[in-house]
Amino acid sequence: MVERQLSDVTLDRLRTMIISNELRPGMKLVDRALAGVLGVSRTPVREALGRLVEIGIVDSRERGFYVAEADSRRVADLYFLREILEMGSIQLAAANVQPTDILELRDILAQIEKLQANPGLKGEEVRLGLTIHQVLARSSGNGAIQQALDRLLDQMLTFIWMEVLNESDEASATSHREHKLLVDLVEAGRGQDAAEVIQVHLRSAREHVISVMRVREAMFAPARASLPKDVVHHQPAGPPPNQ
Repeated sequence: MVERQLSDVTLDRLRTMIISNELRPGMKLVDRALAGVLGVSRTPVREALGRLVEIGIVDSRERGFYVAEADSRRVADLYFLREILEMGSIQLAAANVQPTDILELRDILAQIEKLQANPGLKGEEVRLGLTIHQVLARSSGNGAIQQALDRLLDQMLTFIWMEVLNESDEASATSHREHKLLVDLVEAGRGQDAAEVIQVHLRSAREHVISVMRVREAMFAPARASLPKDVVHHQPAGPPPNQ
């Protein structure tokens, strides 16, 4: 495995450990201990920690790295920004989308339908769901919006996973129907209608994630004073979501 791939896998595994609460808010992250847990050298662990700081789910302080505290307010802020970007970009997409973009979007929707019958492939389903939003942003013809949304989704990926891992089958089916409707509306050139659908789609996701975050905040607040100084886990984490 080349160094870049190893760093990406390490990033995914650490992110999974944070999402699953194996690494709890406020816990100190020691690269040597994490390297032992994950069965890798310290170099990809340090690189992954640096990228997790950029994403916003790990804090870098004078004495090391720590899992960022659960913060529902930050989630709300990020979703608000995402709503602004996507409502604007999808209206542009309705005016500028190309037939090849629609074919790509239809293909992604078909792949998602096949994956829905296999819960073990949830990671791939999430990736494809986000790709729909990225293709729609690309179809807007506005490169600045596309780049801004790509960076924002990277920051939000952990919160998106919290939403998906805690959603019901009904909520998952609703999300898929909304994705199909968005593609239909964009293909028909109905930008304002598409913007209204994506607003509802994102606000529903935001409220669900915030409810999950508030549970986490309540769960971990009483225990933070007794958190261990270092990571002491000795069982390897499970496979990353996108494996």
